[in-house]
Amino acid sequence: MSGRATRSLGRVLLTGARGFLGGATRARLRQEGIDVVGADIGDGMPGDGITACDLRCNDDIVALFASAPFDTVLHCGAVSGPMVLADRPGDIWRINAQGTAELLEAARRSGAGRIVVCSSVEVYGARRRGVLDESAPPDPPGVYGASKLAAEAAVIGYANGEGLDVLALRLGWVYGPGRATPTMLEALLRAATEGRDFEVEGHPADVAHYLYIEDAVSGLLAAATAGAVTSRIFNIVGPAGETLGDVADVVGRLCPQSRIDFERAEPSAEGPDGYTSHRAADELGFRAHVRLGDGLERTMRSLATPPA
Repeated sequence: MSGRATRSLGRVLLTGARGFLGGATRARLRQEGIDVVGADIGDGMPGDGITACDLRCNDDIVALFASAPFDTVLHCGAVSGPMVLADRPGDIWRINAQGTAELLEAARRSGAGRIVVCSSVEVYGARRRGVLDESAPPDPPGVYGASKLAAEAAVIGYANGEGLDVLALRLGWVYGPGRATPTMLEALLRAATEGRDFEVEGHPADVAHYLYIEDAVSGLLAAATAGAVTSRIFNIVGPAGETLGDVADVVGRLCPQSRIDFERAEPSAEGPDGYTSHRAADELGFRAHVRLGDGLERTMRSLATPPA
C-alpha cells in the first residue's frame, strides 16, 4: 500500500533454506539482490552455500550468530507439518519449540533486528467452527500444533520481556510446485496427472485452507519489511471460502480423464470454516493473490513436466 512505513531487510539469516518455503524465499531474496545467509540441517549439496545447523543443537544455533549481526532473521526451519516425524514427538518439540526459543535467545544476544517465526493455523485445532481471527483461543490437536504454539509463546515472551522485534505467522496449508512432503493434495494431483482415480479423505463441502507458495513467501517478506507493528501474531492464509469440492472441480477440469471420489457421505463436523487475514492486511499490507484454480494449475503443470 502507498504511504505504508517499511523497513529495509538488510543482511538476512534464513533458516530452513533447503525446505519448501525456505527454498522459495531464498530464491526470491537472491533474485532481488538481498544478502542472505542460508542455514539448514545436514550438509546438503556441495557448493549450495547453505550453512549446516541442527535446531536440536544449541551450539549450531549460536554459531549462526557469531558473525556480524543480522538485520533480519526469517525462521522457516522447523518440522513442517503433523505428518512429518509423526512417530518422534520429542524431536518435533525440540525442533519447533525449544529450537525456536534458543534461536530467539541467540538473536537477542547478537543484537539481531526483526525476526519472523513461521507458525501454523494448526494451533487453532479442529473443535471450533466459524471464521477465526488471531483472538480465537488456540486448541492444538497434537504435539505438532502444541510445538508451534510454544514457539509463539517464546515470541510473545521475548517481545514483551526482552524488547525483541519478533513476529509469528500462522500459515495456512502451503502448497505449490516443489513441495516434497507427502500430502493428500500432492497425492491427488499426482494421480490426476497420471490419469488415475483418487478418493479424497473428506466431503466436497469440507473447507480447505490452502495457501500458494508465492503468497506464503510474500507474507513472510511483508512481515519482515513492515514498519512498526502493534501485533505479534498474524494469520497468513489464502483466499477464503474454498472447499475440497472446489479442489476436485479444478482438478477435474484440468484432467477430465481422472475420476475423483470422496470418502465421506456427510460434511465434517469439525474444523474452522476459515481464517481471516484482516490483521495482516491492516498492519503488514499482505493479501493473498493466487486463486486456487491458478495455483493448482501451476502445481499440476510442474508435476507433468519432467525434471531437467
